[in-house]
Amino acid sequence: MITSKSAFLTIYVLLFAGLFYGCPKQEQTSLRAAKDGKFYGGTYRINMVRGNPNGLDPVIINSKLADDLALQVYDRLISFDSSLNSIPELAMSWEISTDGKLYTFHLRTDVYFHDNPCFPNGIGRKMVARDVEYSLKRCCDPGTRSVHFWAFKDRVVGATEYYTAQLEKRASVMSVSGIRAVNDSTLEIELLRPSAPFLLTLANSLGCVVPREAVEKYGADFFQNPVGTGPFVFEKWEHDRQMTMRRNPKYWQHDKAGNRLPFFDNLFVSFIKDDKIQLQEFSKGNLEECFTIPTEFLDNVMDAGRNPKPPYDKYIFQKQPAMCTWFLDFLCTKPPFNNVDVRRAFSLAIDRDKIVRYVLRNAPYSPAFHGITPPVMPNYSTDSIPGFGLDLAKARDFMTRAGFPNGKSFPVVQLHIYPEPRLVQVAEAVQKMLDEALNVRVEIKTVQFAELLALAEQGKLNFWGTRWYGDYPDAENFINLLDGALVPVNENEPSYPNSTRYSNPAASEALANAVATTDVTERMRYYRSAESIAMNDAPAIMLFYEMHYRMLQPNVRNYPLDAMARVVLKNSWFSSK
Repeated sequence: MITSKSAFLTIYVLLFAGLFYGCPKQEQTSLRAAKDGKFYGGTYRINMVRGNPNGLDPVIINSKLADDLALQVYDRLISFDSSLNSIPELAMSWEISTDGKLYTFHLRTDVYFHDNPCFPNGIGRKMVARDVEYSLKRCCDPGTRSVHFWAFKDRVVGATEYYTAQLEKRASVMSVSGIRAVNDSTLEIELLRPSAPFLLTLANSLGCVVPREAVEKYGADFFQNPVGTGPFVFEKWEHDRQMTMRRNPKYWQHDKAGNRLPFFDNLFVSFIKDDKIQLQEFSKGNLEECFTIPTEFLDNVMDAGRNPKPPYDKYIFQKQPAMCTWFLDFLCTKPPFNNVDVRRAFSLAIDRDKIVRYVLRNAPYSPAFHGITPPVMPNYSTDSIPGFGLDLAKARDFMTRAGFPNGKSFPVVQLHIYPEPRLVQVAEAVQKMLDEALNVRVEIKTVQFAELLALAEQGKLNFWGTRWYGDYPDAENFINLLDGALVPVNENEPSYPNSTRYSNPAASEALANAVATTDVTERMRYYRSAESIAMNDAPAIMLFYEMHYRMLQPNVRNYPLDAMARVVLKNSWFSSK
């Protein structure tokens, strides 16, 4: 029996309708007038197709999903505007010394932590510089399970010594000497050497400020009991189902008209992993946004120019080349992928153009024929970065050179993915291509998103599919994934963000030279050198560069889509019509 797309979708939704049982209905009558024609009130309902985050303790956040949620609960020293320019947040202003090694931040004095039982009488106290010092220090403590030490290692004075002392259970080093609260409103961070992108890293989740009281009260459960200073207060998290937050009535920030942010009364987050259900629920008015469009329905939703077709043209339609690259990672330290010729063979056997054109129906920005950095980074041209196209003859030659002619004696390979619909489709295409081109058998294994990230960081996967969203607009953020200087000496330690554990001293040296260079042109030259060296060693199979698509309900206002697709809801509101 042949089932139409619309009929299939209807059946699918009926099967899963119960998953949206808790989704609140939108009541526009609850809106309250604010200044400048804006309105307070309503519940913003959003779905996260990637599923549960691994937690909302900033030091363990290792995904865009968790970072998007953290943006609602926490503030950071700095942030980005919709054009990805750095702007003040908790830090009103800052100075950088002439030698580029001392950062002095002047903090706001009107910021309070959320009311929470961790505080006396449940009343949130004022945030001070000691809280920022404490929060950044947690990033350098292996006891917190931090994944952010990479941003401080051999960069911030005393960070590596503190991390090592904590790891070895030595009490000789009790603090990170380069992170200092001078007084309640002044914080200093001292670097070992200049680092041009360092300021931008503080807009990442590692820059979120938490109170010591909450960490100590909730202990190992702090990851699901977050307390911050952000625009929304965390309420409840039903794992694999939903999360709720409410407006922070004491939030410090106001808009230009004098309205206290945020405008929405509540946030409702669901974790339905199927993008077809997400599209249907959005179409029914049960979600305020639909981020990403199912591949199967692209031609129904958009025309050849990637503009909305009826009835979807009634929605606010947004598209933006993304600071995001999809790839398949190799574990470069263990067989069979510790052999560079095997990695090159796999990379040359993949028809990226076919994946983009036929599997993904031209939804991505472009096939990834160059490096890991997407072609949208400010001041950074990727055209000269050598990548891998389709070359079956070369691919087979590399397999022969590696000792596996026509795939003979090559082990069965497990490709681990998470249940993201497009990743599933791409994995199946890659499975077929490797079989036909190299006579290599690939078994696809699906695990949940948070579990895949954890296994990859622990070095327990050989071959896995994922993507990297930019945390800040600098090429370092992508090239870091291939920096051997970030691989732990002990193979039993988690390796983040370089989960491939790839290492080439020449690439690491070029990257180190880049971040220490303040001249933009020279820095970009070093970046291109580092990325070119790494790409030649094929530590991962680059697949495609992303294009963002987002539809919003017609009454959503002031919610721009940037290249990082950040979920910044504190400035948005519902119109009354």
